[in-house]
Amino acid sequence: MTLKILLIEDDGVLRTGLKELLTGAGYETVSAGSFTKGREAAENESGVSLYIVDLMLGDGSGLELVREIRARHDAPVIILTALNGEDTVIEGLSCGADDYVTKPFRAGELLARIEANLRRSQTMGTIVSGHIEYRLSDGKLFVAGEERTLRRGERELLELFLKSGGRLLKREYIFDTLWANDADSVDGNTLSVLVSRLRKELGSYNGRPVVETVRGVGYRWALPCVTGK
Repeated sequence: MTLKILLIEDDGVLRTGLKELLTGAGYETVSAGSFTKGREAAENESGVSLYIVDLMLGDGSGLELVREIRARHDAPVIILTALNGEDTVIEGLSCGADDYVTKPFRAGELLARIEANLRRSQTMGTIVSGHIEYRLSDGKLFVAGEERTLRRGERELLELFLKSGGRLLKREYIFDTLWANDADSVDGNTLSVLVSRLRKELGSYNGRPVVETVRGVGYRWALPCVTGK
């Protein structure tokens, strides 16, 4: 699953450029060009992983929109604005924004801020994926409401899948990420065994395995994921 960003910016040229930047970085990007359309998108778009909100919207207050988004959603909010006064920054962060980026900005810095906020959001709360709920804070797993117990290796692999955004994870990447310091104690069958155990614990969803095998390459998590508190 590609992570979704909702961009609310009333400058059409900048909005188009930002959408191209975010799409090029691998994000699904939904954009709105006004307070009214931004509010509507925030209410109706599901599975948004991060919000970017301009403060100077012609038909309404970006600060008010940030408050409304924070009241309904747990995903990170980044304010993107030309207003850089200390009082405005403080007010923006106080009304629920997680980060504050001032214009003009560098594309690389914005992408780095987005990635950092997404990482932080994925270290707390609960990830919901189909019939599966996983609590990041304590590693507790619930399948169709029933708590299940995982061994350490299974739990670490599950977290890696849930945070992957549905990307194809090559076997080499999984080994390097989870077992770089344990190469001597991990053999080629370890990953296959762990995936088999996970599938048994997690079951299928709508007749599909939750972990898909890409033969000769690796694995992919098959269900959309939403992180919340």
